[in-house]
This record gives sequence, structure tokens and C-alpha cells, in this order.
Amino acid sequence: MTAMIDSLDPAAISGGPSLGDQVLHEAIMAAGAVSFGFYGTLFHRAAPSPDAVFDMLGRRYSMSGFSAQRKAAQAEALDRARKAGRREITLAGIYDCLTLEPTLAASIKAAEVALELDLLCPDPIAIAALRQAQASGCRVLIVADSYMGRAFVRDALGRHGLDSVALFISSDCNLTARDGDLFDLAIDYLQLPRERVLHVGCDVQGDVAQARAKGLAAAHYQGRGQGSDMSVGPVTPMSAALPAGTLPPRDLGYRVAGPAAVGFLNWIERQAKLDDIRHLLFCSRGGYLLERLVQESPGLWSLPPCSFLPGSRIAFDLAAMDDLNFADYLPFLISRSDGLAPFEVLERIGVPAPAPEVMKKYELGDEIRLSPAAHPRLRGFLFEYRFEILKVCRRNRRALFTFMRNLRLAPETPVALVDLGWDGATQEAFETALSGMVDLSVHGYSFGLTDGEDSRRRRRARRMAALFTDTDVAPAILRRLHANRASVGLLFDARSQVAIGLEVIGNDVRGVDDVRWHPDAATGAAISAMIDGAMAFVQDYAAGLAAGAVPPPALEMAWPLVNLLDRPGSLAQDLRALADFDPWTASRHPRQAR
Repeated sequence: MTAMIDSLDPAAISGGPSLGDQVLHEAIMAAGAVSFGFYGTLFHRAAPSPDAVFDMLGRRYSMSGFSAQRKAAQAEALDRARKAGRREITLAGIYDCLTLEPTLAASIKAAEVALELDLLCPDPIAIAALRQAQASGCRVLIVADSYMGRAFVRDALGRHGLDSVALFISSDCNLTARDGDLFDLAIDYLQLPRERVLHVGCDVQGDVAQARAKGLAAAHYQGRGQGSDMSVGPVTPMSAALPAGTLPPRDLGYRVAGPAAVGFLNWIERQAKLDDIRHLLFCSRGGYLLERLVQESPGLWSLPPCSFLPGSRIAFDLAAMDDLNFADYLPFLISRSDGLAPFEVLERIGVPAPAPEVMKKYELGDEIRLSPAAHPRLRGFLFEYRFEILKVCRRNRRALFTFMRNLRLAPETPVALVDLGWDGATQEAFETALSGMVDLSVHGYSFGLTDGEDSRRRRRARRMAALFTDTDVAPAILRRLHANRASVGLLFDARSQVAIGLEVIGNDVRGVDDVRWHPDAATGAAISAMIDGAMAFVQDYAAGLAAGAVPPPALEMAWPLVNLLDRPGSLAQDLRALADFDPWTASRHPRQAR
């Protein structure tokens, strides 16, 4: 059998049925057990080098010198291990050598593990060989030199749908394949004649030569990741650089909005699988571009059934209101109303205001600019006017029930509400509105989640996850994203209308938009150009995947947005007014300076 494997041509098994495949197949069928290497054999890292991983971590944590620190720490860990008589280092040992505050070091170490998992790409031929060995009843194991450890390898196998196998990883065993002793340990475990054990690996010395020196048969296998550029064409994970100056709207869509949307969808795809989500609800406003990309790019993402829910926190809060809890929602109704005319407090929730003379009786005429001094009068008026407000609330609640009924979801079905909110408020309003009507297991998927008090409170009570959190990036980066949330929302949904309600039309449900504000012709053209740019990016992205390119991790894919926010004033000028616009606080009051 050894001679058969010695004749294996690595190039011959690089794709499709071939003589090399047949030789490997025959060798596996003849073996009593097969061991595989990990990096470079079963999996490849979708990055040009390990240094690229450290560069990504440095960017995420705003540490410009992290790559050099990380490499120095690894060298020091190796020196400490040798002095202590250890044969191999561990990731924990490396981070013990970093001069960082312990909490920060723990966060970055966890981020490195998560990033390495995200970067792993299975080698189709090697994985097929592993599955073939398992199907034939052959005993299978992994023998590999890695400081990442067994838990990492086990997570990698599970993420890619592979059954757990016996693992002999150098950092856990304190033995290495490069000196051959790890193979001895594997043989002791197998209790098989050495010549009946086949090792498949990519390293000529550590895999092939040492395995043969220990009496095993060995196959030298190098797959698609060896020496190739694993990054996708339009946006490389290592630079994602943006040109200087103001970006034209189409470039803004192509270079920023498109990659951010794709990165978010890639993250949603993985998270939905982890949570066993059976239906995705793309919530207005942020879900507009996401849902459109999914519908117009069939097969690009493996997602459960999706729907666009034309709702918002405003619509869901109104749907949750009734005559029993109305007083509890008064703070919501008057929130951030200072500077508005009183009738605008009703207008922004889609409730017609009474005649001006009626408002004057409450000292809430059109000429009034609201302030804290007027809040008691406003609160009293809203309570007396609650029966008109509750008509809109009942319409919203009926429409939300009709929308969910039309989905025909069984009780306790796991669904995900995709929203751009930053503290889970929309998810909380949605779940509250559904309470007593529809019994579902709701997960919230956000672009980012802050570490504020409200966000922490909701995370304790609800299932919430996000692409950007303070465990994945430096808190300062998350704060900058949150401070620019209006611009982030613009990139995902450039329409000016906000769904402030829901209504039933026939058996369908549509959003009731806040139509007080319309973009001018220039802004409308800029919005169209930006969306066109985002769609063009997705087409190029899909073409790159079809050509065999591997996308960067979701967070890296969305990183051009972070780069954009590092340059104040770089949003396209035609979109700036819309990006800074908040319809909840916007006023048409003639005396209001806006």
C-alpha cells in the first residue's frame, strides 16, 4: 500500500474524478484506519497568511501594533515552553505573554478563535475522502500540529456538518507530529499494525516523512488553498480601502452599502443555521435592501423562507397599546417631542389631529413649541384623546395578526426579526405586540448592539444577536457606528418613508408610511444610484464566488462601512440631508429652525 501512495500525484487529485482520486480511494479502502492533517489538508485558511489574521484583529480592536505584539508573544510562548520542558505551545500560553489588560486579552483571544473558525474553508476532496473512510467503516482520526486545541477542531468539524472523530492535537497532547511522537500516541490508541494506518497530510516533513518514519503509510495531499489567494474579488478582507474625498452615490453603494449588506446577510445565514430559524422577517426600514438582495439573488444565500415585514418600532408599539395599558405608553408618545408642534405628536404616529380650535382649548395650538413645561398638558390631552389613538392601535394589531397568520407558522416556530436597531427596542415592541396573539420563538438579528443599560436589559430577557458587538470590536468602534446610525440605516434602506403603521388590504398587509417627507429630485436620483451600486456589487460578488473565490468573514466584509465613518463628511453630499433626518423628531413648525 505504501508504494501505491508514494506514486500519488498531488496535482492529479486537485479536482474531479481522476487517477489520483482512485489511488486515494483504493488506499482508504485498504486501510484499517485513516488519519488526516487539519490545516492545509481538511481545511484551508481564507487569508493570505497568519499575519493577515493578526492584522484583522488589530483593526477590530483599534490596536495598530497588535500584529507585531502577537507574533512576539508567540515566540516568547515557545521559549517559555521549551524552558519548562513542554513540547508544544497553546493559544492560552501565547496570550499569557501579551502585555494587555486581562479582560482585553481574554476578549481578543476569544475573537481570534472566532475569526479562525470564520476563515476556515473545507477542502472538498479531503472532506470527501474523510466521509468515504467513515462510510466504509474505517476508523478515522485527526493528527495535527496546532496551538488552537481540540475544542477548536471539534467546533470546526461541527460547523461544517462533520461528525466528531478522535483528535490528536499537539497543544493538548504536548506531543507533535513534526517529531513523530504524536503518531505513536495515535497508534497506541488504535491498537492496529502501523502498516494498516494511512495518514493524509500536506506537510512533506511533518505529515509525510514523520508518518513513514513511524511505519505508517502516508499520502502527500495539497489542496486548493495551497499558495492561492482566498479572498473574493470586489472587496479584499485585508484592505477594503476607500478612495479619498466624497464618494459619488453609486460608488457609495458599490464600495460600502453592497459589502455591508452582503456581510450582514452572510452573518445572518450562519446565525440562522445555528438557531434553527424557520422564517426570516426583514423589518422595515433596514430590511428593504436586504430582502431585495435575497429575492433578486436566488441561491446566493442558503436561508429559510423570508418575508418583508413593513413595520417599525412605532408600528409595533402602537399594535401593543390598548385601553388597559394606554397610560404606560404615554412616555413613548411624548418622547423626544420638544420643539414639535402639538399636532405633530399625533401626525408622526398616523393619527389625525382634532380641529385647531380644539387644540387651543388645551393650550396646545399650532403656534406652541413643545417643551418640558407643556408635557403635563400634552399628557392630559393624549389621555383624553386616547379613543382616537386606539383606533389606529387596533388597526395595527389586526394587520400584524393577519400578516403573521398568513405565514402559517406553527406555535413555537423559531423566527428571526432582522432589524438595524441598536438596543433591541424594535424586537421588544414586536414580541410585546404578538403576546397573546401569536406564540413564536423570536430571535432578534441586528447589525449592531450597544452595551447600554437598555440593551443589556433586553439581552438578558430575549434572544438577541448582532454582527457588531462590543465582544467583536473595540467599544470605540461600536460607539462610532451607533453615533452614525442614521447613516448606517440610510445605506440599508434609502427610502425616505418610514412605516409608522400597518393596515389590511383585502387579505394582504401593507405598511402605512409616514408620507410627510419626500426626497427632492436630486436626492431621489442619488438614492437610486446608490442602490444600483449595491446591486452591481452583489452581482460581481456572486460572479467571484462562482469562479471559486472565497468571501472574507462577515465582519471583514462589512468593514468598509467602519472605514467610511473614520472619515467624517465622506457621505455623498446629495444623501447627507436624508442621512441626518430623523422623522420622529422632524418638524414642519414654521418657527422651528431645522
